[in-house]
Amino acid sequence: MRIKRAFLYTAAVTLSLMSLAGQKANAGQLYNNWNYGIDSFSDGSGGAVYDIKGMAVKQSGDKVYVALTGGMPLGGTTDPDDYWHPGNSVHIGWSDLFFNFSGQDFQTASNNGQLFAVKFADYGSGLSTGVYQGVTAKSTTTEHGGYSNLKWYYDWGWGQNNTQGTDFATAQDVYNYYYPTTAAQNPTWNNTPLLNAIGSGTKVGNISMLSANELSAAGLDFGHFSATGDYTIGFAFDKALIGSGNYVSNIFLECGNDGDALKGNFKSTPEPSAGAGLFVLGLGFGMIKMRQRRKSLLVKG
Repeated sequence: MRIKRAFLYTAAVTLSLMSLAGQKANAGQLYNNWNYGIDSFSDGSGGAVYDIKGMAVKQSGDKVYVALTGGMPLGGTTDPDDYWHPGNSVHIGWSDLFFNFSGQDFQTASNNGQLFAVKFADYGSGLSTGVYQGVTAKSTTTEHGGYSNLKWYYDWGWGQNNTQGTDFATAQDVYNYYYPTTAAQNPTWNNTPLLNAIGSGTKVGNISMLSANELSAAGLDFGHFSATGDYTIGFAFDKALIGSGNYVSNIFLECGNDGDALKGNFKSTPEPSAGAGLFVLGLGFGMIKMRQRRKSLLVKG
């Protein structure tokens, strides 16, 4: 009976440890199995509504959960005076969320059609909400009264600490990720486009929007970092729809007035993995054989 208890305890511990290992982030801040990228609270050009406070990603089994928090509601807002068309109002909301598994800078991965993306806010762009693969990115910021390039945003003084989250704390960190080396080392208004939206790609699946209660039940807690915004948006999708391994995920507002990014890692298989199951079965078989051998020795004695 003791051997049986020991086996069950060992198996449970083994599965728990392997499950936690599967959630370990490549970077970011891991808390309660969510990987957080906490943005600066004072880099939303234009005021609080344009300030992203943080993003978080979690893999749980065969699902991926994403949450965003800040001053921007899911439906967006209206700026009464479009910078590019004075006297006219313009809609501003959330852009698309990107995942880059390529190991390349964002612009190169985009040029090669190697991005994944999630459209979760439907503002009538012609693309339906869902998960897309083989994605190239485009800029729509000037269509929404915003910055035409990232250098302009920083030139206006918005390069705060943790400018795009804790994984991209400085403007140079951001340039290094978004652009090839030649542009990153010498950024100008001409070589730092704000690529914020899906330009092309193939839709491969749908997303499920999540309520505040569902996010809380899944363990989300921006409050742990004092980073809860006026609005928190969440959704989930099947892990099989995107890549595996190390990634960078990023998002901008439609105007480019703020952005956030996060480094992480997705496992290729749900936990507990098949390998974990085989290990536990092997452990159980070994314990049974040990028990039988002990009984045999007692009988002989």
